[in-house]
Amino acid sequence: MLLVARKNLFTERTRLAISVGGIALSVFLIGILLSLFRGWDEKVGEYVERVPADLWVASVGATDFINAGSVLPESAGTLLGLLPEVDTVSPLIVRPLALTKAGDNPDNDFEIQLVGYDPAIGLGGPLEIVEGKSPPGPGEVVVDVQTSNRHGVEIGDRLVRGAQSLTVVGKSSGGDFVFTQTGFVTLETAVDFLRLEPETQRTFFLLTLQDPTEREALAKRLGASAPDVVFFTGEEFADKTRDRIMGNILPILLVVLIVAFIVGLTVAGLMIYTATVEKSREYGILKAEGFTNGFLYRVVFEQSLVTSVLGFLLGAGATILVAPFAQDLVPQFVVFVRWQDLLGISGATLLMALIAAFIPIRRLAQIDPVMVFKG
Repeated sequence: MLLVARKNLFTERTRLAISVGGIALSVFLIGILLSLFRGWDEKVGEYVERVPADLWVASVGATDFINAGSVLPESAGTLLGLLPEVDTVSPLIVRPLALTKAGDNPDNDFEIQLVGYDPAIGLGGPLEIVEGKSPPGPGEVVVDVQTSNRHGVEIGDRLVRGAQSLTVVGKSSGGDFVFTQTGFVTLETAVDFLRLEPETQRTFFLLTLQDPTEREALAKRLGASAPDVVFFTGEEFADKTRDRIMGNILPILLVVLIVAFIVGLTVAGLMIYTATVEKSREYGILKAEGFTNGFLYRVVFEQSLVTSVLGFLLGAGATILVAPFAQDLVPQFVVFVRWQDLLGISGATLLMALIAAFIPIRRLAQIDPVMVFKG
């Protein structure tokens, strides 16, 4: 049976190549999209997840780190510091800003997430310095290395907003949110640059506790006594940030994945159907010799399976090879290829093969072995 299936496939190598290529393209597109989603999903929550704080404190209504929408007075941090369970309180000021390199066209602006933190505490500052110095001084900023890669920002450059500017003194890693990156300044610089009231308008407070295992219980207790304030663990806040950002991308991704699956299914189905129609006489002879419809169905399924397996191997291999090069060429193309996703794609390809094999079944059932010998 497998011999018959292989004979039918490999006698028409051009058709086989087109069919395998169509499925491979579908697998490649699905693989790249899933890897891109995984890469973005990992990046957009990395900073929040890696900050070594036990609890994030925000005003009620704050949903995530990027769309902060949180305003807290400095006095709230003072009160939190009086709690016996609290070890450290670190204020953060977080604001999105559009900046331009000094000397560049003002239209060539880019967005960063300006993070003002207390260098004396260090909590909420750059996760890892890869070049230059940290902490920044007055009027200085540490940018994420991806800001440098994407916008050509180098140490010594001045980043301008209106009549104000910040001098780049360092590059850090771990603050890439794909479509924006963090830029770290001191609290005093943030207050001055954003023209805030010195003792108000903090965005978040980061807490470390004497006993980190009590963070959920403490968050629940404080949340009940202070209804205008919300408390998140780092993992919860990172997940909310991911959900907010990736939730807008997921519906588009699902549509493209469905289209990619339909493309592969259509190519495989048409090729298997065409091959079946062209081999109608051979199938009629097999029927006349006593082979059942079930046998013929298995032949067609094996043709579809062989085609799909070859397409999957080619498409999955292309995904693994091309993804790193694409990321090097386009920094926003952050990919993370997981074997679990490739396993899932193999299951989708198998489903594709199964459905494609059913397309010509009705044609097989209608073949009359008597008609084969007429004329």
